[in-house]
Amino acid sequence: MNHLYHLLEQYLAQYALQQTNGQWSCASVVTRTGSSYRWPGAMMIISPLGQSYGLVSGGCLESDVIRRAQKAWQMGQADYVIYDTADEESFAASLGLGCNGQIGVLIQAISPKHHQLLVLLYQRMKNKQVSYLLQCFQAATQEHMNHWGLFDEQGEQLFDTADDNSKSQLLLDFEKLKLQLPQRQTTDIIGDNHWAMVRLNPPKHLWVLGGGLDAQPLAEIAATLGWLVTIVDHRVGYGRATNFAKAKNVLNLTPELAAKHKGFRLADAFVCMSHNKNIDAQWIKQLSDAPQAKYIALLGPATRKAEVMTMAGVPQSFAEKVHGPAGSDQIVGDLPESIALSIIAQCHHVLQG
Repeated sequence: MNHLYHLLEQYLAQYALQQTNGQWSCASVVTRTGSSYRWPGAMMIISPLGQSYGLVSGGCLESDVIRRAQKAWQMGQADYVIYDTADEESFAASLGLGCNGQIGVLIQAISPKHHQLLVLLYQRMKNKQVSYLLQCFQAATQEHMNHWGLFDEQGEQLFDTADDNSKSQLLLDFEKLKLQLPQRQTTDIIGDNHWAMVRLNPPKHLWVLGGGLDAQPLAEIAATLGWLVTIVDHRVGYGRATNFAKAKNVLNLTPELAAKHKGFRLADAFVCMSHNKNIDAQWIKQLSDAPQAKYIALLGPATRKAEVMTMAGVPQSFAEKVHGPAGSDQIVGDLPESIALSIIAQCHHVLQG
């Protein structure tokens, strides 16, 4: 799982096991031109032993990034590297990638201040909050290239890695930039300093409403995508935690009680698959009061959906938003794994806009 949330989770767990602050480093994709595997915002964290978490490419550039990260720590200097697959003399082109694009990667040591920022970023992602990371990737002085700033959705500063208590050059430049918070990423230049700001989204939350055997591949695929999966089923013999090892939560709650759970209001997507019309109708009734949900799906044919909507007594305007039959028309199959793939494909398409 390469979502930043999971990278930070692994990093913080390993960091806590250390007796001393080791030589942790990170690499961030800050610029992109043409075609590339990863977009700005992609991050890779390297442990003192050279173990890496995450990817800045499809796995082609990571060995070179690790080598440069070790050098950056030893030299005490950040390194901005452009990997250009269109330049026949470059390292990236020598690998025969053929992506016909370039990415700029900022490689630097993780200082105690950077660690504090990453802890805060992880907590915000855990609370399902969007954050914006501002990084200086080219500057006249090395000090500025180590500056990060973290901002909330209103553009208010949350944290700054500057060593002094006064406003850092980073924040002074940020005020001059008057950057509009980007949908994905933006760059700008003030004097000798080049800044990149990227939007960092928390992982998607999926609630699977029904803990039968066919829910297992659905939870497995969603978790592999980095989504946080919650399984809910109040019936005896269903929704057993041992059957859903990759699920974040397994709740044995009725639909009415589950709707009062704090995670219910954080979920981006719901899939009703209890295989019981009465239970699904109870769920649909609760889901009609979940405005934050971008995707709601109901297993079974269209005729079954019509019955369940009538039983639930929900307005037609809400019923039209429910995907039923659940899944993409482009993916056909009767195996639980095929059905799960079809549902996840449709859900992914909706959540990604």
